[in-house]
This record gives sequence, structure tokens and C-alpha cells, in this order.
Amino acid sequence: MPPQGPRIKGKVWRFGSDISTDDIIAGIHLSRISTTELTVYAFEHLRPEFAKNVQPGDIIVADEHFGIGSSREEAPAILRHLGVGAIVATSFARIFFRNAFNLGLPAIEFPELMKKPEEIQEGDIVELDFTAGTLLNHRTQKSFKTTKIPSFLRDILDAGGAIPLLKKKLKTQ
Repeated sequence: MPPQGPRIKGKVWRFGSDISTDDIIAGIHLSRISTTELTVYAFEHLRPEFAKNVQPGDIIVADEHFGIGSSREEAPAILRHLGVGAIVATSFARIFFRNAFNLGLPAIEFPELMKKPEEIQEGDIVELDFTAGTLLNHRTQKSFKTTKIPSFLRDILDAGGAIPLLKKKLKTQ
């Protein structure tokens, strides 16, 4: 489960452009019964070491079009289950973006990354401030503006996803 609160800090896993949901979890594995069973196949063709080495709170940083392809919600579900703290990308496929938030996984747009891709490297420790809309690279001590998370999406994240938020709202009525 991603860390909750206005800030998260983690190690960067760097990816390029056009990462599809099939790159995250190949469709051939979707006959598996549980998310736990699927996690071992995360990024198996791009980064076979990812599932074994990702740590809770680690942050995926990618270029443009992260999550393109099918609308399978297993892709963000697996990343959340592995403990990925957030995904930061230049841009996201819209359905992936919303599926990530609905499952409680922050997807942060960082359009300026394409202008300076060398500023965030594999293994860097970065800190995201959801309230300020900033990303601080601890290696370089440089801070960058990201897109701020709208309050309705923060509510979903704070609840742990759309379903937990709905259950919480129904209890208070």
C-alpha cells in the first residue's frame, strides 16, 4: 500500500516512454486468481528484477504515455500491491491514470521531465509533496514543479481508494 499523507519519499525506478499495461503485466498471466500471484510477473519483459527488488515506497518515474494500451486495472493494482509509492510521468493514458487513483495509487504528472530527463535517474531518492505539487531530488537537491493532485483525488488517496472512500461515506450517512 502506498504511503499516505501529503509527502512520500522513495527510490526511483526509471522507465522510458510508451510503457503499456501489457508491459506492466502481460495479458497471458491474467488467468491467475489473485493479485499476489500476478505480482511476480510485474515488468517481466522490461525489468525482470523489478518484482523481486522493488521496496515499499519506491517511486516509478517514466517519460510520456505511461499505462497505454488496454484498460486493465490489474496493472495499477499490481504496482500498488508491490508497495509502489507513486508513479511520476510526463503523461499518462487517461484510463490508467484514473484506475491508479481509484485503487489508491498516486499518478503524478510531471510535464517538465521531458525537457530534462537526466535530472531524475535510476536509484535517486526523491520526495513528492502532493500539497505543494513538487518533487525534490535528494541527490541533486533540485526541486521541480509537478501537477498538484486535485482535492477530490486526494480524498480517494487518503481513503485508500475509491471503494474504501465510498464505504466510508456510506457509513457516515
